[in-house]
Amino acid sequence: MELLNSNKDFFTIMAGTTRITFEKTFNKPNYHLCFRTNLDFFEIMHKKLHHEDVLLSNEKGQTSLFWKGKQAYFTDPDGNILEMLERPFSHKGTEPNHWFDIGEIGFPSRSVNEFIDLLPENINNTFKNKDDSFAFYGDDEGVFVLVKEGRPWYPTNKPATIHPIKVSISSNQPFYWKHPNNPIEIKSVPIWDDQLPISQMRFVRPTNNLAELQKFYIDGLNLNLIG
Repeated sequence: MELLNSNKDFFTIMAGTTRITFEKTFNKPNYHLCFRTNLDFFEIMHKKLHHEDVLLSNEKGQTSLFWKGKQAYFTDPDGNILEMLERPFSHKGTEPNHWFDIGEIGFPSRSVNEFIDLLPENINNTFKNKDDSFAFYGDDEGVFVLVKEGRPWYPTNKPATIHPIKVSISSNQPFYWKHPNNPIEIKSVPIWDDQLPISQMRFVRPTNNLAELQKFYIDGLNLNLIG
């Protein structure tokens, strides 16, 4: 994966169209991420991960499974439970022989049903399952894997634990959501027209005049407050 930026406290990489940032912490949480790709790259990575001896086997000893396409589980040096899936390419442009994106991300909580009820309506969901220990939430663009705290991450015995996570979702409907009890945040980022040569830029400067600045930009320049 391409390294975008790094310093002593974080690094950011690109998995296809998805940007991932790891931040330094004194804890060692276990997360679940799932990467999507095509069959050719799946086979390349399966051989590489087998050579690195990080593939996880299921109860039958299998490391290459099948669910709507080939799938495999593996771990990184922190013990995160990672997965790769062979799936059709759904983005615009030419299909890369590489990672497509992150298609799943795990969200542990004390109650799956309560978590679903709290999620904002801006997030499209095509799944109807409301099991209080496990549920998918999302659509073909991406899925939250909702699990009850303590439930083992398949195919391991490692229990799911609640840890900080921030997710940005492409949407033309601005929103920001934070779970009232868990350290989980979800926000929208704009979808730019493919024909426009636009780059998103963010800059931050210190100020001790937040109230007046906020009034100026919102009331004076008619900009939306997003966070």
